[in-house]
Amino acid sequence: MKQITKTRKAVATMANQLRNLGYTLSNAFRTAWRRIKEGITVKAAGVTFGNRQSLLQFIAGRKPEELTTYLRRDRANTFDKYAVAVVVGIKGIGYAHIGYLPKGIAQSVAVILDSGMELQADTKVIGGYDWKENYGALVSISV
Repeated sequence: MKQITKTRKAVATMANQLRNLGYTLSNAFRTAWRRIKEGITVKAAGVTFGNRQSLLQFIAGRKPEELTTYLRRDRANTFDKYAVAVVVGIKGIGYAHIGYLPKGIAQSVAVILDSGMELQADTKVIGGYDWKENYGALVSISV
């Protein structure tokens, strides 16, 4: 029962945010239900800033069970008031801020996080196949 209430609250919150972004009401709810039911997978932004490439390289060599992904609101971000940071916890070592959710998705996710709901997230490191190719991160988000 709690899961149904949590899911409905997430859908309503996301649909309201999409409505504010210009979606029609029916389209906003349809999009929100699809995102919640199927989950969302996005490519993290800002992965080439600072030392994030070396962090991603380190994370790529770890086993998935050693990693935990957190979505954290970054209210101090001066570039985006809806910024959502992607932070990876590495068992026995610490935490690594590897980037941000893309702006369009971050607006919907930020409103859900601000309402006190928790979202599940997983990160998969991609790229780095050649000496001049950058690493990236795919972030899967679900309720």
